[in-house]
Amino acid sequence: MRNLFSRSVAMVLGSVSVIALAQSEADSLDTIPVPRQEEEVDAAEPVTQARGRSRLVEEIVVTAQKREEDIQDVPISISAFTGESLDARGITDPKTLAQSIPGVTYGETVNFSIIYVRGVGTDAFLPDSDLSVAMYMDGIYFPFANGLSQTFGAIERVEVLKGPQGTLFGRNATGGAFNITTKMPEFEPEVSFSTGYGEFNQFTSRLYGNVPLTDTLAANVSLTYNTGDNYYSGTRGDVNSTAGRPLPTENEKGARVRLRWNPLDWFDVTVTGVKHLKDGLASTAMPNIQPSTATSTLYLLTNGRPYETPPEYQVYVDVPSYFSLDNEVAYGQIVLKPDWFDIKLLASQQDIMTDNNYDFDGTTAPFITFDARGQFADVFTGELQLISNGQWGPEWLEWVAGMYYLDQTVGFPLNRLSAGGLDVSTGNIAGIIQIPTALGSLLQSLANAGIPVTDGFSLALVSLQEAQSTAYFGQATAYLLDEFYLTLGGRFQEETRRVIESSIGAARLDGRPLTLLRYGQPENQDTNFSPKVVLGYKPAMDKMVYLSWSKGFKSGTFNTVNVYNEPEFVRPEEVTSYELGAKLDFADGQLRANGAAFYNNIQDQQVQFISLLAGGAVQLENASEVDIYGAEIELQYTPHWNSGLFAALSATYLDSEYVSYPNASGYTAPTGLYNFRQGDYSGNRTVRTPELSGSFIVNQVFGFDHGDIEIGGTYYYSSDFFFQAQNNEISRQRAYSTLDAQISYLHRASNVRLTVLGKNLTDERYQLTQFHTDAGVQHFLAPPRALSVRLDWSF
Repeated sequence: MRNLFSRSVAMVLGSVSVIALAQSEADSLDTIPVPRQEEEVDAAEPVTQARGRSRLVEEIVVTAQKREEDIQDVPISISAFTGESLDARGITDPKTLAQSIPGVTYGETVNFSIIYVRGVGTDAFLPDSDLSVAMYMDGIYFPFANGLSQTFGAIERVEVLKGPQGTLFGRNATGGAFNITTKMPEFEPEVSFSTGYGEFNQFTSRLYGNVPLTDTLAANVSLTYNTGDNYYSGTRGDVNSTAGRPLPTENEKGARVRLRWNPLDWFDVTVTGVKHLKDGLASTAMPNIQPSTATSTLYLLTNGRPYETPPEYQVYVDVPSYFSLDNEVAYGQIVLKPDWFDIKLLASQQDIMTDNNYDFDGTTAPFITFDARGQFADVFTGELQLISNGQWGPEWLEWVAGMYYLDQTVGFPLNRLSAGGLDVSTGNIAGIIQIPTALGSLLQSLANAGIPVTDGFSLALVSLQEAQSTAYFGQATAYLLDEFYLTLGGRFQEETRRVIESSIGAARLDGRPLTLLRYGQPENQDTNFSPKVVLGYKPAMDKMVYLSWSKGFKSGTFNTVNVYNEPEFVRPEEVTSYELGAKLDFADGQLRANGAAFYNNIQDQQVQFISLLAGGAVQLENASEVDIYGAEIELQYTPHWNSGLFAALSATYLDSEYVSYPNASGYTAPTGLYNFRQGDYSGNRTVRTPELSGSFIVNQVFGFDHGDIEIGGTYYYSSDFFFQAQNNEISRQRAYSTLDAQISYLHRASNVRLTVLGKNLTDERYQLTQFHTDAGVQHFLAPPRALSVRLDWSF
């Protein structure tokens, strides 16, 4: 299939190249003309050329519909930020960005990103589980949760698209999409450097350089290096430790190199290479805040005293925990601009490798350990886009069409799952919890093979899947009258997913598995059509109202991290969304008011459940039906009389419910024993969905003869929400608020800026995530109050 896609694309490009060679003149590369748009949007003026101007005051061009458009002309709820505005707010990665966007939660479990938009998302973090909020960089889809919290580096802008993006962004965008655009190599030299130091010995640095190599060839490079201590510490004296070892330093290194060849106005090629390395601990070690009966008993037997919950920001476990990540991505883009329409071809090869050693019980009790070495994803993507450019066809019609292909192999080549306190002869754990019959039979098989299991066991789990997906998409907008337009779109997708291997065996001391059970290799084929309809009304150039109906689709998958169950298919997740929105500018652009009311209906939402005793380390199950009603508003004020002032108020209201969720898994209080598909969570609130969230941002620049002083602050509020569908009290995150602030001085002649930043100045305690297992409840707190200083320089 990959070769077929490549040949098809080659034929199309070859034909178009012949046509394009005959043309005498083409449009410029940097803009794609849009019908009905009466004026072009100018690029934002560099801040150093505008004395006393806020870096947050700017018009933003987005590519949410695969073409460049002013954000106010796009009938989609979007939050967009340029690289300058992110720097002004002290935002360096998607996780910190999310707190400026009400209705978006961005957590982290065992260093894997957990993203929800308008209540739609997933807690799943394994490579055989797909995200519900898609992540794109330079038009390339990044399918897995590991590595998505990486530092941005030098970027042009970030767009957060809310609601299903099933037509143009395709698979696994049921909740929305993060669309990151990095800086394109240009034919003018540019250099910028940023470095900072903060509490917990946090050292950050970023270097960007753009070099024109010839009149038609340019290159740029973005380098990042961050290091520092974990803000968690140990619980024994002054020693920060996991299994008696010091907590490792948190290190992150990244490099992105882009090369652009633009020999003709109508022909442009860009190739990019990305290397991202990360190692340390972060959320891989999480303290247990409510141990199960089994964990409490084992802890008492091991330590001779009852378990006590550690103080805030302290953790001590009996496993030498660690985390490492190695991402290598290569992608390219070819743009052709013949007279008929523009053609864009994108392709990528992604190789992702992760090692993780995790203490499932979060204590020094020798209960459950999960050692996942060599977790990997090998992904190839290809996409062909045909985009109208106003040169061919009726003037009142704009359209985009294309095809998309994905081929991936993912999984765990070898997991080591170890558990202590299990006794086959008595059939229990720690003398109190009955071992499930299937697990007891498996352990007896190990014992019969001469492998001792009296005091525990260590199993080798292999989990490998592959998927091939092909999609064909199109979207057209017809401007029916001067004020009205109609958009129709659709995407047809077919996907085949197959289990390569799901097996279990004993883990030898040398790490090689002794296979005892090799499960079947089931295969599933899905087809889906995701339509979209938008009716827009634009009574004036600066006002728009739209009504949209769309669907999104998230692929089905298999539970393959199994202990004693055959791989089970998890049904696809489908979202139907209705949205009524408005984008309004008043007072000659000084006041902007954007808002939307929406309703999402989700069928077969994929929900993660973790239990060794339920048959698998990590499993997904389907919640039959979910309803989410919501409304959001965003106000921006940028007065003409004060070009240095920017103020924004935004808020999101969500009313969510599991309409039907029978046969649900959970844990019974206070013992913490698993309840495998015996619960009914119908009527409960959906996870990670605060009823009310909002932010207020203010930024003021004071211009002087030699430079600018910039002062800004961000206040964020979130009402309470639950981390578990069971809605038990321990899984409730209480309402919280945070305050960030920064002050900077820009010396205009040298273009050097010095910034002092404060994060979480109110020192609020809130959780980034919770982790519920047979061992109890573990959590990971967001960072406490932290101050830092940063130096930026560019020319």
